[in-house]
This record gives sequence, C-alpha cells and structure tokens, in this order.
Amino acid sequence: MLAPSIVRQVSLSNVPYVKVSSINVTSTGVYIKLAIIKQGGLDFTPVGGWVEVVDTGQYSNVSNGLFAVLPLTPQYIGLSNVGVKGMIYGYLNGSKAYIAFFDIVPIHVVNSISITNFTYVNCTLTVYLNTSLVVPAIINYAVNVSLFTTYTHQYVFSTVNHVFDVGLSIPPGNHVVKVELPIKPGGMGYTYIYGCAVEPGVYYTLYMPTSITYVYPTGNVTEFTLFIRIIKIEGGSS
Repeated sequence: MLAPSIVRQVSLSNVPYVKVSSINVTSTGVYIKLAIIKQGGLDFTPVGGWVEVVDTGQYSNVSNGLFAVLPLTPQYIGLSNVGVKGMIYGYLNGSKAYIAFFDIVPIHVVNSISITNFTYVNCTLTVYLNTSLVVPAIINYAVNVSLFTTYTHQYVFSTVNHVFDVGLSIPPGNHVVKVELPIKPGGMGYTYIYGCAVEPGVYYTLYMPTSITYVYPTGNVTEFTLFIRIIKIEGGSS
C-alpha cells in the first residue's frame, strides 16, 4: 500500500526573471536587449548566456551587459513581433544559477536619415544626407525650407508653401546622398531670397521639413520629417 502523497505549491514570486526589453532591426544588424527583473531580496548577477529568435534559425551569445547581436536577414522586415527564448547564467546571491526565459516582443525597425552638411552657392542649396536604412526609402519633396543665421536670425532665404520636388530613391544600407534645391521664385507658394551665398565664420541654421516614404514588403509608409541642422561655414563662402 502506498503512502498518501502531499502536494505543495511553491510560489516563485520572489525569484528574478529575464525579460526582452527591445528588438531593434537596423541596417547593421538585429540588436536584442535583455533585462533582469529583480523581485524580493534575491540578487542575480548575469555573466552570459544565449538567445534564439524562434522560427528564424538565428542564435547568438549574450554579453554580460545583456546584449545580443544577430545578422540582419530579409525575414525581419515583414515581421511585427517575434518569440525570443534563451538562458542566462550568473550568480544568485553568490551561488551559480541559470534563468530560462521566453518572451514575445514587437520588432522596432530603425531607419535613420539625417543631414550631415549643406552648402549654399549661387542660390542653390545642396544638402548631404546620411542614411542608414533597413528598407528602401524615397525622398519625395521638401517644403517651407529656410536658411538663416543661427544667432542673429537673419534670413538668407525663406519659402512658404513652396514644394521642392526631389523624387530621390535610396537603397537599403548606409549611404551619403546629395539633394540639390534651386532657390528661386516660381511655382506654387512664395520664395523670399535675401542672398545667394553664405559668409565664412558664421553659424547657419537650415530648416527643412521633408516627406519620406519607406518601402516595406507589407506596404509603404510615408512620414513627414523635420530636419534642422546648424553648421559653421568654414573657409570661403560655400
């Protein structure tokens, strides 16, 4: 005859656990950030571990800073969220311990476009864009563009409802592209020109609202981005 068994439920509410903080998909790779959620008085110090993105076949070691980096593959572009599982090892109140985890988290696709420099010569504005893209992008147009001295707020030119058609396609990856905008009256809107060049040694601010379309496999996304860039003109007029 078997002795009766006693079943006792044990709560793990005071045990630290691992959570995926973020997954950022960039042109240089997929960056996964983990976090240790501490509960109660137990202290867990991570040393390392591994992660796997479910259904992608991708696996990576985790640093003691709880970061993992995976190669960028096309499958991430069409996903809205993914499952991530793994194991983190370290020390729990001084003793060796392992924490297994599984989490479903949204993917954040990071496309970056910024102005690195600009010149203004003979009433032509030339803008240099630094792009870091996961998907192709199209610079559609700029509108209400203006250039003025940063500290004295004297306009070099300003436009109101004047649309500068660009139509520049940019492939995925890291690139520097050039956009030229002729500053002259005409078309819709208003253009006010107070000079056709800039002075050396002076700080200038470029204000350039821009329409950008990002081309995803699931459909295009158009965003309106406000570029503001301050530079000091070096040497002669540029």
